[in-house]
Amino acid sequence: MAGHKLQCKNCFSALEIPNGICPVCGWDNKKGQIPEGLEYGTVLNAHYQIGRAKSMNGEGITYAGFDTTKKKMVDIREFYPVSIAARQQDGCILSLQGKENDYEEYLEKFVEMSKNVSRIREVTVMVSVLDIFEENYTAYAIYEYVPSVTLRRYIENKGVLSWNEANNLFMPVLTALGLMNSLGIHHLGLSPETVRFTVEGNLLITSFSIEEARRTGTSIIEELHAGSAAIEQYEADAVCGEITDVYSFAAVLVYAVSGILPPDAPERLKDGRLLIPTDYLRNLPPYVVAGIANALQVKQENRTISFERLRSELKAAPTVRSEMSQPSAIRRMPVVHQDSPHNRGLPPFVWLIITCAVTLVALFVVASMWLGDSGMSFEDILDVFQNESSVSESAAVPNMMNMSLSEWQDKVKDGEYDFEIKVSIYEFADTVEEGYIISQSPNHGDPLPENKTITVVVSKGSATRTLPEIKGLSFVDLSALLESNGFVVQREEEPHADIALGNVIRYKEHNEGDALQYGTVITLVVSTGPEE
Repeated sequence: MAGHKLQCKNCFSALEIPNGICPVCGWDNKKGQIPEGLEYGTVLNAHYQIGRAKSMNGEGITYAGFDTTKKKMVDIREFYPVSIAARQQDGCILSLQGKENDYEEYLEKFVEMSKNVSRIREVTVMVSVLDIFEENYTAYAIYEYVPSVTLRRYIENKGVLSWNEANNLFMPVLTALGLMNSLGIHHLGLSPETVRFTVEGNLLITSFSIEEARRTGTSIIEELHAGSAAIEQYEADAVCGEITDVYSFAAVLVYAVSGILPPDAPERLKDGRLLIPTDYLRNLPPYVVAGIANALQVKQENRTISFERLRSELKAAPTVRSEMSQPSAIRRMPVVHQDSPHNRGLPPFVWLIITCAVTLVALFVVASMWLGDSGMSFEDILDVFQNESSVSESAAVPNMMNMSLSEWQDKVKDGEYDFEIKVSIYEFADTVEEGYIISQSPNHGDPLPENKTITVVVSKGSATRTLPEIKGLSFVDLSALLESNGFVVQREEEPHADIALGNVIRYKEHNEGDALQYGTVITLVVSTGPEE
């Protein structure tokens, strides 16, 4: 495919008509490259071919690329800060006069950031860095190409997510961001554009850049995503870090369940309300609303400080929600003086009623400030919290997500639980181990239904499988291994002087270690022994 003279500049499929519409991806190959970009067909590091420029920000350009050695598409990220550098006719990047120190500093940070991301490629919800090299007086990072669409496009086409859907999709992202930040890697650009939806139905964190491209006050043109950038990114001397990613993550989560982003952070300094329509809020558990409110506090000193804390608030069990489920404004309210009720001359149950009333009023005040005119009325909020309390008291459904289906089936069989488990579907999931439960209905904490049946979705594992090493295996052994991993096996034969009869010589059209889709047809070339 890479050697074909006519190629699509977007997906590198063969073209029959020069500069025609690609029959595979639909790209119009008449479109020229952006003026700042490398020419179509430029080859980097001897085997990476440049296609169309897919995106550009103050740090550089991302191209569609093709690895001519491994015969697969990649994304190529070029460090090219246009505000402090210029491209020469030969494609090289040179810093502008007087900007040499900034260029060298930011180039070094780009390489270091790319190396750090490459070290955590086992995190499946993060796009992986496959290669890093320097050429043309700049640096390039080769990212794995993963077919996907932006979260914004997905929500616009498919509609907003339920909380159960969002919870299943965003919790792996939250975990990955917590790991990233613990290693000193801050994204600072999470948005409905940089969080993408893959064909397997999972979220993917993309578009990594150095900090200087994601805040004001540097010599690089900043890229701040409206509605999801935190206030400190608009302030030249403010410190950005994990707390910044917490804000952006919460903003993207709000968008996923409502289709609406918060107003820009500078606007929220004047009016902190999110103005989420009531219909969307009704579908969220109250403790989730409170957790999101804490994470979206405009000022850092009021905001949830870590992903670990945010996880605890979004996953809070009913018995511990009383401390966690209050927005920061409630957390900072003066504590009611708690002298013994007997000293005040009132029975204990009266004090309990007063305490509950004060709490509900506080929640109403905060919700009113946060939601604005389109938020719930006091009666609506009261109904939600009453419903939450009644569900918590009658909860009987255990949490089965991310746990082994077979283990739960054994528990039911042994009489530990009095319900039936029904598998609705097996589906691919990069973040959930094969045979483990992706989602359940009813949800954890809901009352057990009258038919005592819990329906679950079970993981088939990743849709992408890696071809194992041959290591002198026989056709029987290797085909069994491949079929157990979801591949379809075919056989071809040829003589070979050094490989025993019946052993595999090689993969036809593929190589050991190739990552291929579940169900791919694999042809094994098998030895018939020495040629007579």
